[in-house]
Amino acid sequence: MDQTPLHLPRHRWLVIGLFFAVGWLCLGFDRNVAAGQAPQPTPTIDRLATPAMPLSPQPADYGRQVYYLNCMPCHGDVGQGLTDEWRNVWEEDHRNCWASGCHGGRAGDEGFPVPRTIPAVIGAPPVLGNFQTSEELFEYLKQTHPPQRPGVLSDTDYHNVTALLWQDSGRTDPEPTLSPTPTPAPAAHPAPTESAPAAPASLWPLVVGLILIAGITLVAITRRGRSVT
Repeated sequence: MDQTPLHLPRHRWLVIGLFFAVGWLCLGFDRNVAAGQAPQPTPTIDRLATPAMPLSPQPADYGRQVYYLNCMPCHGDVGQGLTDEWRNVWEEDHRNCWASGCHGGRAGDEGFPVPRTIPAVIGAPPVLGNFQTSEELFEYLKQTHPPQRPGVLSDTDYHNVTALLWQDSGRTDPEPTLSPTPTPAPAAHPAPTESAPAAPASLWPLVVGLILIAGITLVAITRRGRSVT
């Protein structure tokens, strides 16, 4: 049997190598495309989870924690109010806020009475439309919330939750109106006083002097006349 090794022309080896290289690239490309087209699972958002705190929290971030603990059950996770959609997020036995023994306002109910309609507290006007400044909202919250114990939170908590509601509603406080600086009145200068005209100098010395000169002159002339005669 002829054991002569197979010798292929150099250009045929190049063709075979190129063929395998293209096949390998196509195989890798198909795998990448398949991986890219694989359906990605939609993350499930837990709307009842404690909100995460950023690394550099601002007052509104602290207010989100206060809102979560004190306001969210009645006002919604995004401030939408006590809607049917929001109540259905809760466990089934917590969805009816006005059931017997809950917040219906009947004798024997454990919770404080909850109105049937609780409006939104975050959103564009008319939400928070009764408040012109965040300070007005702060005072209102401090006097009325939480409804079972108004004023129980610290001033810092009230300020922080106010910052959250104000910020997430896109509200900003009006710029303070600066009163125009009054032009200082010119310094009062006393009116120039007209000096009284100086009293005329007395003429008596002049008159007396003239009389004396006239008298002396008269005496001299008289004596001279006598001496001549």
